[in-house]
Amino acid sequence: MTQVAERSKPVGAREEQQVSALVFHLGRELRTALDRRLTSHGLTSQQAALILLSRLLHEPNPNKMAERLGTDTAGMTRLIDRLEKKGLIFRKTSPEDRRSIVIVLGPKSKHMLPRLIPEFRHVEDSVLDGFSKHEVGQLNSMLRRLLKNARNLNR
Repeated sequence: MTQVAERSKPVGAREEQQVSALVFHLGRELRTALDRRLTSHGLTSQQAALILLSRLLHEPNPNKMAERLGTDTAGMTRLIDRLEKKGLIFRKTSPEDRRSIVIVLGPKSKHMLPRLIPEFRHVEDSVLDGFSKHEVGQLNSMLRRLLKNARNLNR
């Protein structure tokens, strides 16, 4: 019982700064590692993530993609423009709402998908090397809580 009470106490300013700094640096290191692995495919980590998420979400709208990728709508527009110029994705009028668009994967990106997924898995597996399944589960839970708290800050 005391463990739960101790964990629910506010963390000191120094510990908060360390957590924030570690999360920030981890994100940067992951993007750098992914960018390095994806150069042979002619993509950045954000471009590849957009392609993968477009496949998972099936014709998502740019606003949903911007939220999932942690970028703003202007950044998403630039990202879509670059991938569209490469012939990897296309914009299409949404069948549900003709005022909006959805993102559609082009044939080139569909052929790339089987090569992109292992690149993401390699980086994730490397980062989680030495962690037990239980620890990975705990980490996922804590990161989801951090993300939820961070999103609440921006509302």
